Amino acid sequence: MLYRLSRYSALHSTLRRAAYACLWRLPDGLKYGLGSALRRPRLPYRLLRPGDTAVQIGAPWDTLRAGRSRAAHFARLVGREGRVIVIEPTPENVAALEAFARRHRLDGMTVIPRAAWSGPARLRFLVNPDHPASNLVEEVIDTPLRDRGAYERIEVDADSLDGLLQGLSVPRIRLLSINTNGSDRQIFDGAARTLRRTEHVAVVTRRCEAWLERCGFRLLGGDDRGYTYGREGQA
Repeated sequence: MLYRLSRYSALHSTLRRAAYACLWRLPDGLKYGLGSALRRPRLPYRLLRPGDTAVQIGAPWDTLRAGRSRAAHFARLVGREGRVIVIEPTPENVAALEAFARRHRLDGMTVIPRAAWSGPARLRFLVNPDHPASNLVEEVIDTPLRDRGAYERIEVDADSLDGLLQGLSVPRIRLLSINTNGSDRQIFDGAARTLRRTEHVAVVTRRCEAWLERCGFRLLGGDDRGYTYGREGQA
């Protein structure tokens, strides 16, 4: 079943705006220093060690400003010896993350300004300027967008995850985290080579669980965004 947008109700939007308005006023050092410490014992963050490589798909600027960016927390956890590769197609999100990385000297972070998909494509992307965490690919919508007027349509370049990571010399991926609104099935269709060298996968829903199990992953438990899976024998 494709992603449904019922959770983006008027109540959810109101509560989210109020919470983010408070969090945005806090210094980054406080948000990410305390946030990383609190996340360290929990999935999927506890899987990362200094020197590891993590791949994050999806990095909206509103979660970045709120201190909730997985890409930023991953970069702190893997340290200067580690590497975080972020795949994010929206120019505003890319600019915000790159500026954050420069400001906080996250030298191990690489941002790829494209979308992950099943293969090379030009995708129609729906962008919410006020809440980019709700951005999504138009092709995955299976119910009418109740607040469609809040979205702008742009086109973005996409490629398979295998293609996007080609040439980056990534022999092993400790954690692949996918935070997209309904595109995980298409992303997995283009990630066969990547998954063979991936130890853990974090996704928003369990709709691809049977597919992940066939690839040798099992459910480790819930996390702060969804669910985390690990290869058999991996803690």
